[in-house]
Amino acid sequence: MVSEWNEYSLGEIIELIIDNRGRNPKSYSDSGIPVIDNYLIASEGEPNLCNVKRYIDDETYKSFIRKYNRAGDVLLTLVGNGFGKVAVSPTEKCIIIQNTIGLRCKKNFDNSYLYFLLKNNRESLINLNRGAAQPSIKVGDVLGLRFKFPNYEQQKRIGEILLKLDNKIQLNRQTNQTLENMAQALFKSWFVDFDPVIDNALAAGNDIPDALQKRAEQRRALQTLRHSREGGNPESSVDPRLRGDDGVYQLPEAIRQLFPASFVFDAEMGWIPEGWEVGSLDRLIKLTGGGTPKTSIDEYWSGDIPWFSVVDAPNDSDVFVIDTEKHVTQLGIDNSSTKLLRVGTTIISARGTVGKCAMVANPMTMNQSCYAVNGSEGVSDEFVYYLLRYQVSDLQQRSHGSVFSTITRDTFKSISMPFSGGELTQCFSEVVKPFFNKILANSKNELELAKLRDTLLPKLISGELRIPEAQQQTEAVLTRGH
Repeated sequence: MVSEWNEYSLGEIIELIIDNRGRNPKSYSDSGIPVIDNYLIASEGEPNLCNVKRYIDDETYKSFIRKYNRAGDVLLTLVGNGFGKVAVSPTEKCIIIQNTIGLRCKKNFDNSYLYFLLKNNRESLINLNRGAAQPSIKVGDVLGLRFKFPNYEQQKRIGEILLKLDNKIQLNRQTNQTLENMAQALFKSWFVDFDPVIDNALAAGNDIPDALQKRAEQRRALQTLRHSREGGNPESSVDPRLRGDDGVYQLPEAIRQLFPASFVFDAEMGWIPEGWEVGSLDRLIKLTGGGTPKTSIDEYWSGDIPWFSVVDAPNDSDVFVIDTEKHVTQLGIDNSSTKLLRVGTTIISARGTVGKCAMVANPMTMNQSCYAVNGSEGVSDEFVYYLLRYQVSDLQQRSHGSVFSTITRDTFKSISMPFSGGELTQCFSEVVKPFFNKILANSKNELELAKLRDTLLPKLISGELRIPEAQQQTEAVLTRGH
């Protein structure tokens, strides 16, 4: 019962504060021990170390750092726009330096429970802001916060229930990252590096242009490796959908035959596969603009049709946008320039934050700061998605605008590329579609898990919901996600 819970200040239950602020290394490395910067702490379990930008070496780690965080410590950001966010220190060795502290509980207090307690009370942390130029929190003020705690066993059980949901969310994200990397690597191999063309040329004994010799040598080495792995059998038991994704396994013969075995020189693009045509990006796609229903008319808003803006863009690894922050009505669509987009359409942000891409998972609309992009006849959805992802940096460089960077229809016309024809794009889609289907299923499951976690969290922390009920609901959702 909540009446049996005891109230403590955080200062009374914290055993160690990991505080390395002011200890900035003279230099950072491109690899080594990851530095957990503020942007990695997003109140979603452990920071994603795949997004780390700075590292330190072992020497600096051993001699320069005052205190070391360990797995399970609660990380709290103190300064900047993301102040007051919490995360769990990863199992991998890492450090915190600027604007972040770590908290470790005393015996009989559970770190996981503390993480969820602070996550549920971020408003209390935000209210500690003393910054003028930028938001900031003082450690002493954090330690002065008071909360009620159940006994240690209850803390542990509550933390375990909520961590199960957090861990499954993170596992889904990691799986999506792996699948998306595989699909992206396959696109690059086929349509950027032209690996199957090089392989065919090597097999046929055709000349390889000097500019492609380095890549050809890499392909020869990979073929040797593949041959040794497969014991000389080119039709090994490897799943055909995965062949070629890492450059090691042989593509099935039916797919290899879709690629030529030689290159021709193009004055604009250099060496391209024979038979492929060079043209502008806009010939492969169809663009649709968006719009915003009048915000002054209530009947246009709060309907059941998602309305996309750049704030709804997913992480690259999640590919799909499933739902949006704002929704419109059919009446709002009928009385504005926004359009209902079909499933499989790629949305790309075109103004301000240029180049964020998302594939539509459910019929939705979008605002005028984006383009909806579909393939021309015969050009597949998955190919269009990666085509835009690959061209994002070029689109960003060609964007213009005195106040906001903007890409226009003419920007798409200004980019040239070689194109194989629709049959190969359809083949690409058939290969990567199982990856996309799994990514979408994981993302939908992630939304369900997050919704349950965010529902259970305040009820468990306040004592409103009994632990057995929460366990039952958690197991039901986790079982459905398998």
